[in-house]
Amino acid sequence: MHKLLARQLRKAAEGSPDGTVDMARLIEMVDLAYEESERERRLKDRALDVMQDEVEEMSRRVAAEAEQRFNLLMDNVGEAVIVIGARGQIEAFNREAEKIFGYLAGEAIGHNIAFLMPADLAAVHGSFLAQAESHGNTRILGKGGRELLGKRKNGEIFPAEIAIGEVTSGGYRQFIGVIRDITLRRQAEIELRESESRFRDLAGSASDWFWESDADHRLTFVSERIGSVLGVKPAAILGHTWLEIGLDDQPERAAAYREDLAAHASFRDLVFTVGPPDGKDGKVIRLSAIPMFSPDGAFTGYRGVGADITREASAVERAIQAREQLRDAIDSITDAIAVYDNSEKLVICNQAYADTLDRAHEFLFTGILFEDVLRNGHQRKFFDIGDQDFDEWLVGRLDRFRNADGHSFVVKLSGERWVQSRECPTREGGVVAVRTDITRLKRREEDLDQLRRRYELILDSAGEGIVGLDSCGRVTFANRMAGEIIGRHPAEMVGQCFHCLVHPDPLHCGGPCPASASPVVEAYLSGTPGQVSGEVFREGGQRGIPVDYFVAPIIENEEPSGAVLVFRDATLRLQSERSLEQQQRELAHLVAERTRELQREIDIRAHTETALRGSRERLKGITDSLFEGVLVVDREGYISFANPSAKQLLECDENSGDIEGYPLDILLRVRTPTGDVIFRNSPFRRVIQENVTFRDDDAAFITASDKALSVAYACSPLGEDEDKRSVIISFRNIETLKKAQREAVQASRLASVGQLAAGIAHEINTPIQYVGDNLRFIDNALGKLGAAVAAGRELAASAMAHPAMSEPVDKFNTAFANAKIPFLMAEVPAAVSESLDGVAQIARIVLSMKEFSHPGTSTKTMTDMNRALDSTLTVSRNVWKHAAEMVRNFDLSLPPVLCHAGELNQVFLNLIVNAAHAIEASGKPLPGCITVSTTQRDDHVEISVADSGTGVPEAIRERIFDPFFTTKEVGKGTGQGLAICRDVVVAKHGGSMDVADNDGGGAVFIVRLPISGTGEPGARE
Repeated sequence: MHKLLARQLRKAAEGSPDGTVDMARLIEMVDLAYEESERERRLKDRALDVMQDEVEEMSRRVAAEAEQRFNLLMDNVGEAVIVIGARGQIEAFNREAEKIFGYLAGEAIGHNIAFLMPADLAAVHGSFLAQAESHGNTRILGKGGRELLGKRKNGEIFPAEIAIGEVTSGGYRQFIGVIRDITLRRQAEIELRESESRFRDLAGSASDWFWESDADHRLTFVSERIGSVLGVKPAAILGHTWLEIGLDDQPERAAAYREDLAAHASFRDLVFTVGPPDGKDGKVIRLSAIPMFSPDGAFTGYRGVGADITREASAVERAIQAREQLRDAIDSITDAIAVYDNSEKLVICNQAYADTLDRAHEFLFTGILFEDVLRNGHQRKFFDIGDQDFDEWLVGRLDRFRNADGHSFVVKLSGERWVQSRECPTREGGVVAVRTDITRLKRREEDLDQLRRRYELILDSAGEGIVGLDSCGRVTFANRMAGEIIGRHPAEMVGQCFHCLVHPDPLHCGGPCPASASPVVEAYLSGTPGQVSGEVFREGGQRGIPVDYFVAPIIENEEPSGAVLVFRDATLRLQSERSLEQQQRELAHLVAERTRELQREIDIRAHTETALRGSRERLKGITDSLFEGVLVVDREGYISFANPSAKQLLECDENSGDIEGYPLDILLRVRTPTGDVIFRNSPFRRVIQENVTFRDDDAAFITASDKALSVAYACSPLGEDEDKRSVIISFRNIETLKKAQREAVQASRLASVGQLAAGIAHEINTPIQYVGDNLRFIDNALGKLGAAVAAGRELAASAMAHPAMSEPVDKFNTAFANAKIPFLMAEVPAAVSESLDGVAQIARIVLSMKEFSHPGTSTKTMTDMNRALDSTLTVSRNVWKHAAEMVRNFDLSLPPVLCHAGELNQVFLNLIVNAAHAIEASGKPLPGCITVSTTQRDDHVEISVADSGTGVPEAIRERIFDPFFTTKEVGKGTGQGLAICRDVVVAKHGGSMDVADNDGGGAVFIVRLPISGTGEPGARE
C-alpha cells in the first residue's frame, strides 16, 4: 500500500472504536490532495506569467542595467533558468540550474542544450534547431510550458516542467527556459492514482454505502450496497430525501436534521428507522455527511456514507433493558450496592448507595473512579479518619478495594455513623461493593459498653466488697474492695468457689459445699436473703478478718440462680464499739468538770452583759443627741440601727415606728453621674467588700419621696469578718452650706463684673464715638456734595455753550478739583464700613457679657469650650489688655463637653484675672504674655492658662487650693477663688485641676474635664 494512502486510511479510522474507516473523511482527504495538485499547477502558471513580464520589462531598459538585473534575477529566482542562442548553445546558467543538473555554470555555458537531455530527445531537438536556423519558423520544443525529461551530470533521468520564452533583439534570437524538477510531484501523482484505485476497491468491499444529494437534498447517487440493506434498487430511491424515506417518522431527530440542512452543516451518526420499527423488514440506518460547495462558494448538496446498524441497535436496546432490570433489582435491595469494572470505574449503583454519600448527586455518576469517590467523600468530610493522614488512609483503602476478598469490615463515617462494608471480586476483575448501615447497632454496643464501664466504676468506688455468685457458689464478679478485704486480685477470684476463698480447707475444698458450711452458703443455696455480723474471713488463708455481710439471692424462673454478696470489714466497727464504752466513761467525768466551768462562765457573762447594757445606753444617748444622721446597714442592705437625726433627715414618719430591719433602698438612693443607684451599686457596698473608708463632701441622697437631699457623708466598715461585716453611715444636711457657696460664687461673679464695668463702658464708648463721628461726616458730606455736584455739573454743562461763561466755568472746574470731589466719593463708603465695624464690635462685647452673666442651670449641657473661653476673654479684656498680650491656642476639632457652662465661665475668668494680676505683680516689663490653650487627651478635654508672672513657689502649691488661703495683700483677696474653682471642677464635674511651672517663667493652671461629664464626683487630685 502506498504511504500516502496508508496515512489517509489511518486518519480516516481515527476516533472509531472498532477501526472502521470513515469514508466521508477519506473522500475529503482525497479531494484535498487533488486540490493541492491543482493549486501547484496554478502557481506554476502564475510563475511563468510573472517571468514573462519580467523578461519584457528588462528588454526595455538599458542593456547594462538589463544585464545586471537579469543576472540578479537569474541568481535569486527559485527556478532553474537557462538562456540559449538560436543554435542551441547555452549562454546563461543560474544557480538553481546548477543544483538541478549538477553542472557548474562554467561547465554548461557554451555547450548545446541537448547535452542536458536524454539521447532520444537530444536528437529530435537537434533537428528542430537545424530547421529553425535554415527556415526561421520552426516552433520551439516546450514553448508555452510542458513536461519533458532531463539528464543530470550523473546520468540520472528526471521529469521536469519547462516553459520557454523567445527574445529577439536586433535580429538576434534568444530563448529563455524556466525549468522545475517535478520528480516529487510525479511520485505523488503515482501514489494518488494508486490510492484512488485502492479506495475504489475498498468502497466496493465495504459494508457501508455512499450517497450524494443535490442542493434540494434529494438523492442523486447511492452505491449498490444500499440495495442489500433496504431491499430496493438504488434507482428506486433516487430523487427522494432521507426525510421521505423514513426520517420524518421520528420528529425530534428530523428537526435536528433540518437544522443541519438549513445551516449547510456537516452531520454525523444520524440514526433513524426505515420501515415498521417492530416489523422484520424494519432497518435501523446511520448516516454521516459533509456539505459540498462549488468553486464560487454555492452550496451544491451533501456527500456521505450510510450503514446498517439494525443488529447493533437491537443489541443496545436489549442491553439497556437488561441494565434497567438490573437497576430495578438492586434499587429494591435495602443494602447499598455498587458495581465497579476492572478499571475501578462505577458501572451501576442503587439509590441506597447514593444515599450513604453526602450530596452524591454533585459527583456520583457512571464512570467515576472509585478513588475519585473517596476523594469527593473526604472533601465533604464524609469519612471519619481521625488524626490519620488522608493520603495514607487512601492508599490502604484502595489496597483493600483492589484486593477484594468478600470479608466484612467496618467503616466509620462522620456524624458518629458506621457502615459494614463487604467488597467481592467479579470474574471480569471488577468489584461489587455492599454496604449496610450499622449505626444503630454500633451505638447500642457503645451504650452497653459505657453502661458496663459505669457500673464497674460504681462498684469499684463502693466502700463495701461486692461479689456475684452463681448457683454453685462460684464467683462471677468481684469489685476492687472485695479483693482488698480477701487479699486477692478481683480477676483471680472469678470462677473460684467463694466459700473456699474465705474458708480455705485443703481437705474439703474441691467439691460442692453443703448448706451447713456457712450462713453464706445456706443463703445462696436456699434463695433466701440473709444478714450476718461478725463472721470471720481468712485473708489469703492467713489472718482472720471480721466482716458484716448481706446476701441477696438472684431468682430466675422461680429458682435461685446465684446471689449477690455485699460485705464490709467490721474491724473498725468492733474497735469503735470498744472505744465507745471507754469514751462514755471519760465523758461523764468531763461533763462534771465542764458543768463547774460553765457556772463560772455564766457568772462572768452576766457581769459583762450588765456592762454592755450600760455602754449601749450611753452610745444610744450620744447618737440620739447628734445633729448628723447615723445608720448601720448590714451586707445585705438592711438597716440594723438608725438614730433620730437620720429618721428626721430622711423624712421618716414618726408614727411608722422603728425602721430597723427595713431595706435601705426604701429610704434612700445615692445620686451619681450615671444616675440614682441602690445599695447594691452604691459606694456603701464597696466599703463592705474592700474594707475601706469612703467620704463625699458633696453628694445627694434621693429620699422615699423622690426629694434630693444634699449631704456630706462618710461611711466606714464595721467588723473584721467579711461575711458579717456592716457599714456605718454618718451624714449631714449641707443644703444651707451649698446655698451659701452659690451665693458666694454669685457674689464673686458680681464683684468681678463690677470691677470690669468701667473698662467695659470704655470699650463700648470708643465704638460709639466711631459711629457718631462717621455718621455726622457722612450726613454733612452727602448733604453738601449731593446738591453741589448735581447743580455744578448741570451749570457747567449749560455754560459751556456760552463763550462769555468760559471764565466762570473754569473757576468752577478749579473749585471742583480743589474740593477733591473724587476723594470724597471714595471716602464715604470707607467711612460707612468703619461705622459698621464699630457697631459689630459693640454687638460682640454685649453678646459676650450676656453669655458670661447668664445664670447657670441645675443640669449639665453640651458646651463649646473654645466659645466659652472666647467670651470670657472678651468680657475680661479690660483687665488684661494693659498687662499682657493674649495668645489663643485653641484646638478647632475640640468636641463639646457636658458641663455647667456658667460655673466653668467663672472658673476661667478667675484664672485669667489671677494671671493678669500675677504679671502686674512680677515687676517684669509689660506687656507680659497669657496663653490660653485647649486640647483633647483621650476622653478628657484639657484647658490650660499660662502666664509669665511670678509663678507659684513649691512650698505653697499643696495649700493653694485651700479655702481662705491667699498670697495677695490684706484686702486684695478673700482666698476663696481657687478653692471655689477646684470645687466646681473636681466635685461637680469629676475633673482635675493642677498647677505647674510655665516653661517661659510664671505658672500654668491645667483644668481637665471628662467629655461625657461622667467623671467620678469627689475624685482626688
